[in-house]
Amino acid sequence: PLVGVALILAGAFVQSLQYAFEEKVMSSDVGAPPLLVIGMEGFWGLFVCTFVLYPAAYAAGVEDPYDTYVMFRNSEDIQRMFLLYFVAIFSYNLLAVLVTYMLDSVWHAILDNFRPISVWGVDLALFYVVTSGAFGEAWAYPGSYVQVAALGVLLYGTAVYNGSVKVPGCSYPPDAQPQLLSPMVVRASPALASSQVMKSPLIHGTPLSRRNTMERATLPRVQELPRGLPRPRSGSL
Repeated sequence: PLVGVALILAGAFVQSLQYAFEEKVMSSDVGAPPLLVIGMEGFWGLFVCTFVLYPAAYAAGVEDPYDTYVMFRNSEDIQRMFLLYFVAIFSYNLLAVLVTYMLDSVWHAILDNFRPISVWGVDLALFYVVTSGAFGEAWAYPGSYVQVAALGVLLYGTAVYNGSVKVPGCSYPPDAQPQLLSPMVVRASPALASSQVMKSPLIHGTPLSRRNTMERATLPRVQELPRGLPRPRSGSL
């Protein structure tokens, strides 16, 4: 059990580094678009699995890639599941990186932690509503109550981070107002605000960093004068 817990903690640490790195490369002055980030992560994942993990697993006798290829080629069910899995994982990674792109890596991590609760809820619905106990997961003591308590802690932590709930004994700025969601800052120029797919910020780069965009958003707008009126000269005010 201790080895499993250590591996889980190590995986969570590496995942946190990945979230922070994604936000860093997408919010710099010359930010990388989300699709480029996803593509590079997929490329290096394929490279490592093909030339490092698979040869090591084959040498250890744990995995046989040739047998896997034969099963995949001769089974239509595996091919369909592979296609479904590919589409699901691609959609998940795309939306997850988009959350980091539009908000930040903390919101990515928070929303990512809602996946186990969603899967558990679907398992309960399958067991009690859809399949009448044939598939899914039944409500069990005390594990189900622990999961509900964990969900409560997750929701409370999300509310605290968002500012919707104030922790007693902690000091807050006087102008801090609770809000449902943090202000969404779209780090793309107005030229990219188009319905055309090729002008999507998912594909194009970001001309401004997060900090510069927020600074521009907080600057007072210059009121446009009606046409025909002379503009004041500098130094005449």
